[in-house]
Amino acid sequence: MALLWSAMLTLILAVVQVALVFYAGQLALTAAQDGLRSGRAYQAATADAARRDAQAFLDRAAGSALLNPDVTAMVEPATGTLRVTVTGDAPSLLPGFTMPVSREAVGGIERVGP
Repeated sequence: MALLWSAMLTLILAVVQVALVFYAGQLALTAAQDGLRSGRAYQAATADAARRDAQAFLDRAAGSALLNPDVTAMVEPATGTLRVTVTGDAPSLLPGFTMPVSREAVGGIERVGP
């Protein structure tokens, strides 16, 4: 019974850790998409707006589910695209063990005319 109990406890902790990593990844992806959506708007397309809105989403929603978040955004003028990247760490059940998470959203900047 002791062997069965330790195996079950390990399985439960592994499932919880996977869920924490998945949730942190979803928060990072949603923040990147939110920043992309606001940063690529017509006549207001800037990397600063994208970075600011992605960080604002993380401040509102992430709490302690995404640790040490870092948001980078850059406009690639040659291709006319905006790239927003959100990185951070998922909470870990094992002390001293980090689970890095990185998600990116890329989209074209809205323009009018040729």
